[in-house]
Amino acid sequence: MRRAFMAAAVAAGAVFFASAALADNEAGMYGNTVVCTYPDGATTKVYLQQGGSYTVIRGGQTIQGKWVDDGTNVCYTETDPATPGAKPVCVADKAWKVGDSWQVVDPVGKTCTSVLMAGHQ
Repeated sequence: MRRAFMAAAVAAGAVFFASAALADNEAGMYGNTVVCTYPDGATTKVYLQQGGSYTVIRGGQTIQGKWVDDGTNVCYTETDPATPGAKPVCVADKAWKVGDSWQVVDPVGKTCTSVLMAGHQ
């Protein structure tokens, strides 16, 4: 009986940890908008899609990109069109919620303040 109980407890723990490892911290961004505001007042809007793609609206230009979550950081790379000399933007892998804000260094090295806004803005 004790062995059966221990086996059940171990199995339950394995399921719990496997579920936690598979959690999608970006889920709060799907259907919402990340608005990144620069010191000069200019803004960039980012729309994340499930499955690793995103769209950026910057200076009237629409840019497509890919994102990858390695469990520690989420890195965003603009792909179409790719900005010459641009670097991936990496931020902490965190379950952001509407209203949260954080600092970002964009692909060309400029800093902006990002805020997660409800819906598509």
